[in-house]
Amino acid sequence: MTRKALFLFSILFLIAAVHTVSATSVMPIRDSSLADQAAVIAEGTVTGTAPAIGKNGRPATEYRLRVERLVKGNVEGGSLVMRVPGGKAANGLTLKIWGAPEFRIGERALFFLAANGDGSFGPLHLAQGTFHELRSEGRRLAVRDLSEVYEAEAATEGVRDLERFGNWLADRAAGVQREADYFVGAPRTGVQWEAFTYLGGIKQRWLEFDRGQEIVWFAHAAGQVGLAGGGFAEFQAALNAWNNDPSTNIRYRYGGTTNDTTGFQDFDETNVILFHDPHDEAPGSFSCTSPGNGEGVLAIGGTWYDDSTSPATVGGGDIIINDNAACWFITGKRAEQIYGHELGHTLGIGHSCGDARGGPCNTKDKSEALMRATAHRDNRGAALGTDDKNAIASLYSSGNPNKPSAPSNLVGEGLSRSVRLTWDDNSTNETQFVVEVKQGSKYKMSRTLKKNVKSVTITGLAADKNYTFRVRAKKGTVLSDPSDSVTVRTN
Repeated sequence: MTRKALFLFSILFLIAAVHTVSATSVMPIRDSSLADQAAVIAEGTVTGTAPAIGKNGRPATEYRLRVERLVKGNVEGGSLVMRVPGGKAANGLTLKIWGAPEFRIGERALFFLAANGDGSFGPLHLAQGTFHELRSEGRRLAVRDLSEVYEAEAATEGVRDLERFGNWLADRAAGVQREADYFVGAPRTGVQWEAFTYLGGIKQRWLEFDRGQEIVWFAHAAGQVGLAGGGFAEFQAALNAWNNDPSTNIRYRYGGTTNDTTGFQDFDETNVILFHDPHDEAPGSFSCTSPGNGEGVLAIGGTWYDDSTSPATVGGGDIIINDNAACWFITGKRAEQIYGHELGHTLGIGHSCGDARGGPCNTKDKSEALMRATAHRDNRGAALGTDDKNAIASLYSSGNPNKPSAPSNLVGEGLSRSVRLTWDDNSTNETQFVVEVKQGSKYKMSRTLKKNVKSVTITGLAADKNYTFRVRAKKGTVLSDPSDSVTVRTN
């Protein structure tokens, strides 16, 4: 693979107001909580950016900020350094944290910051703690970039007047608490809503399913506190929800428990759900206000992918449940739904609706989707809706439920004026196999075979000549993707 990147997404419970391509899982956090938790609150301009190393050796992006209004805390010299998780790693891979804010040089914003302990700062609760400055009709607005955010509860947040919001925060930092007076109407946007979306707007998929192979997922042995049995049964139910759609060839398998805690620190080619965020990869802790209620990040998850292919090839994934999230999982079905939603992202699917990319949940198919941006409040668990099934069919069966899986491991042996071909049969619904031979720049059918056949000898060929073959499975009139080609020279 020439280039890899990592998509991370989490469950945030907020309303999106700016268009981006991210997916994060959280509960809505109150402005008062952000203000009280932040070490520094400042309005400023981004003056520079550079790659850096963040917590636990993870790649990060460093932003230098010129502070133009210090609302809370102390900053020396009128500037500070903010490190946002995500960036280029030493091994050439790219770590992309969905839900981590991104900025351009010259952009102004309001920052809620946490101290890193080395003189630098980080964005408090990622995108929840950064407000981009927008201008509308002469007014400065503060808008969070929260698109493709997964909400356990729907929030009703409005756009903030930046000046009034800053004054309210300054009063609170000085010990004066008063009612919020800074909300204004949202700016108008023209958006074309999609039926379902792809993670980050990029088509990415696992290729192993085409070869009839499985992708194995493990659960960390610590298990989920608060759930009987550690949440392992709920995770298996979430995996099976995606496997049980007969129109796709998805094969996620539960491999049991593991002690591997690598997570997103490195590309270890092991797919794991980690509990309690052992490496503080979900910044900040989930805050529980009462059983089943709280605020902050619940979970993050993501895929390592190679974007030199089209669609991009997924190479691995992980899911991390935040510490203290157990209080929100008051039933196993709640956990199953969150696990299932994050697994949907690891298959390459974005949100069906409820964010800036998917648009409103204004149809039954969108509203019933597991991958909508707002969690269902009932105990349906990881139940797929029509929109979910259409989304995975578009990636894993080209939208056609009859499409067989492609053969793999095609091997050719040159014989006297003939070639013997063998392959692996990965499909379960084929009615024929079609052998194709390359003529010029195109392939043409050479032979048709019965189902379940795994070898054939092609005779009547010229001696001492190269021939290139490939094989497809076929059901009715529907052909699978082709196998890899093989070039063989006859004797």
